[in-house]
Amino acid sequence: MIKKEIYPKTKRLSSSEDKVYITEKLDGSNLCIFKKDSILYIAQRKNIFSIDELENAKGILYKGLYEWLKNNQNLLTDIHEGSVICGEWLGMGCIKYTIDEFDKRIYMFAKANIDDDFNLYNLIYDHSLFKYVFDSQIIPSCIGIVPEVGELSVLPTKELLDGIYTKYCTTVNRNVEGFVINYKNIIQKYVRMKNGKLTEHFDSRENNE
Repeated sequence: MIKKEIYPKTKRLSSSEDKVYITEKLDGSNLCIFKKDSILYIAQRKNIFSIDELENAKGILYKGLYEWLKNNQNLLTDIHEGSVICGEWLGMGCIKYTIDEFDKRIYMFAKANIDDDFNLYNLIYDHSLFKYVFDSQIIPSCIGIVPEVGELSVLPTKELLDGIYTKYCTTVNRNVEGFVINYKNIIQKYVRMKNGKLTEHFDSRENNE
């Protein structure tokens, strides 16, 4: 007889793993900034260019991005080798945010790493870990973080999110595009503002879109 337990112990869920985190979905354009081989890169839509190619890329950059990069290049050199900032660039969407509401142009929603083929991996949405993108472990003053709405101990239904949305809009007193729901580092979108107009959220999978 062999005294050995072959079935492994099942890991218990911790309280942090049970949490559902809700952040505001800003009406912006996706922008990634990263350092690879000691070179600073910018990725917007289907274009990736180095900071040394900035003048040649000027004509395709998001509105205001050229000036922002010129003004903040020195701060961005603090990005750790192989690390990526993933954020929303404001000023391109239907919702026009005021400087009193948002005084940054980019708001970080995730951190990641970049491989040799310029693919993202290790995407993390935990705000407390964003500082590790930077060698100084200090987020530069030119970069914001998407607003936190709250956290839940259960996966929310549409009806629950509808209620949270109404209350949140009243609290911030402005238009809100929607939410991003993060559960165990898996995210889903809850969208209410489309093309600047308030609509009902629906699951696109149910509508074959």
